[in-house]
Amino acid sequence: MADVWLGFFVWTGPNRSAAQAARQKGTENFAIIAAAGLPWSTSLASSCGLAFLLGFLSTVRPGAFVQSLKHPASSAALALCLMAVLGVFWADGISWAERFRGLTPVAKLLGIPILIYYFSQSDRGCYVLYAFVASCVILMLYSWVVLYWPGLSIHYKSDQPGVPVKNYIDQSQGFAFCAFALAAVAFDGSRRHRRALAISAAIIAAALLANLAFVNVSRTALVYCPVLAVFFAYRYLGRTHFWIACLALVVTIAGLWISSSNLQHKVSAAFSEYRAAQKEAGTTSVGQRLELWNKSIELFKTAPVIGHGTGSAKPLLTRDIPKQADSTANTSGNPHNQTLLFAIQWGLLGVLALYAMWGVHLLTFRGEGVVAWIGLVAVVQNILSSLFNSHLSDFYQGWLYVLAVGIAAGTITRTAAPQQ
Repeated sequence: MADVWLGFFVWTGPNRSAAQAARQKGTENFAIIAAAGLPWSTSLASSCGLAFLLGFLSTVRPGAFVQSLKHPASSAALALCLMAVLGVFWADGISWAERFRGLTPVAKLLGIPILIYYFSQSDRGCYVLYAFVASCVILMLYSWVVLYWPGLSIHYKSDQPGVPVKNYIDQSQGFAFCAFALAAVAFDGSRRHRRALAISAAIIAAALLANLAFVNVSRTALVYCPVLAVFFAYRYLGRTHFWIACLALVVTIAGLWISSSNLQHKVSAAFSEYRAAQKEAGTTSVGQRLELWNKSIELFKTAPVIGHGTGSAKPLLTRDIPKQADSTANTSGNPHNQTLLFAIQWGLLGVLALYAMWGVHLLTFRGEGVVAWIGLVAVVQNILSSLFNSHLSDFYQGWLYVLAVGIAAGTITRTAAPQQ
């Protein structure tokens, strides 16, 4: 209560420093709560994000913040946001409301420089990860329960067994991120002879991956999970052990395929939908994606350099795709590919800006340590999942990326500061 009093009511006088520290701690707490709420509630995460922004504005030191914007990870995100703002002015044939709505998916990237600044001065970034992992573990246990008792789901979906809230794509993204983050924690704990931590992290990571294998998994996760496993083996194992681990990965995937009806269904359904799409376009999820990709490429060709402007993707896709009664492709206006979404709106300029940001963020986490690995997992996962979805622009995956990249980069900056 003393911290609350200081944070809200003390702005001058001898207790000003203590009040500033209390406000900073409270602001960090909102980031922790937002991470815990992200797997469950969009509203809770949004509200805490707004509270964090207000806390940031009440504690920021303008000079230090401007200096922190020179961080490459911050500059790359800001450059992409600036491009989107400028794209508002060359958009043609769409309303100003649609143009400003087009800024919303990109605006979340402004959180990266704010988080880098904040957690380059705070040692509590790890608590944000703890909160997110704990929340995902609770959700994982809950998903096993609703797999057998669907009536206990918060939002029951008959076509998504074992998914009590949100959807299986979001759930898979969070579980996979936590599993590979904890794999590094387990390895690091074992190397430091912290057996309890290593064993606990390994068990939780295995449980999260088991949930993906036997309960429900997105098809996108079937792409990025093996790649992340290879990256992990390359980063943490020697050359000989790396090839042994790759062989073990192949054997494990084969074993899971044989034993998991969930994996068999997901993979076989993808091929079945593709074959169906060859006969009648737009009748399946895969068919709708192919239809949208083809249309997106045609739209890109008509404005290849700077695109059609911010907010143009949805109006153009929904306007030009033939109406079908049962096709969600006609209402979403989402090409389900991050590169194509940027190409439609900002052309080659947007694609280069996107890949430049991803490249800078990859280089940011090329160092050693658990924190660098966590940042790398977030970037690689987002790049690969954005091949089949617009995950950087989506709420859950986009904010997971912003939180992980911003806090990890800020933490690395803080730990490296004494050496400079």
